[in-house]
Amino acid sequence: MMNTITRFMLVAAAVCSLTGQVIAADWGSLKGKFVVDGSVGEPVKINVTKDPETCGNHNLVDESVVVGDGGALENAVVFLYSRKPVDVHPDFAEGAKDPVVLDNKVCRFEPHVLAVRTGQPVQIANSDPIGHNTNAALAVNPAFNQMITTGTPVSLTLAKAEPIPAPVACNIHPWMKGYVVVREDPYVAISNDKGEFEIKNIPVGTHEFVFWHEAKGNMKNMALKAGKTDRRGRSKLKITAGETLDLGEIKVPAAAVGK
Repeated sequence: MMNTITRFMLVAAAVCSLTGQVIAADWGSLKGKFVVDGSVGEPVKINVTKDPETCGNHNLVDESVVVGDGGALENAVVFLYSRKPVDVHPDFAEGAKDPVVLDNKVCRFEPHVLAVRTGQPVQIANSDPIGHNTNAALAVNPAFNQMITTGTPVSLTLAKAEPIPAPVACNIHPWMKGYVVVREDPYVAISNDKGEFEIKNIPVGTHEFVFWHEAKGNMKNMALKAGKTDRRGRSKLKITAGETLDLGEIKVPAAAVGK
């Protein structure tokens, strides 16, 4: 016969196992693929007016609308919008304070759109043999406008979430433009060169998500598999425990990206 201590240990183990399963089931994911519906034409070549001996060697083009094979739309932003803090999955604790890099590379910003959490250091680097100036037009954080020379990166930490992606520019090279998405939580995604995005481990429930692209800002009145976005580019989507809400192909009219 089991003694009292053994019986207690088995019951405790069963409770812990059940609790772990419940916690694991309290999260879901969201994914989709942005596809431009219509023609956007060929990328516009940049007229290099500064440091042509360096910048003129890289076949630079306007990156405000980047479309790949099959109309895949790159650099569309999706993030969870909430007026109060949301629960964050434990997996996101690791790396939350690790630096992310915004590089001045081949006379452009790499990446073109960067996502960062509040309190997470941003290392602004310069991989080019020439000087750059990085000017971030932040709405709620202190202004940032500094020369970035080749060598040690300049560190920037943002304490507050920005309401929309903040534009970044180089005052020396006027074609250089990018964006920084600053959120308190990790629930943000940027579509890749296949137009795909995914946000994992979102707390269950109905949440409001923002759909945004730099060409015209809020992606308003856009049809989704689970509804549509409103005039602010927002849509309420239900996240179900242990499941992925797949929005499938999200068709973006060419006119919605300024083409």
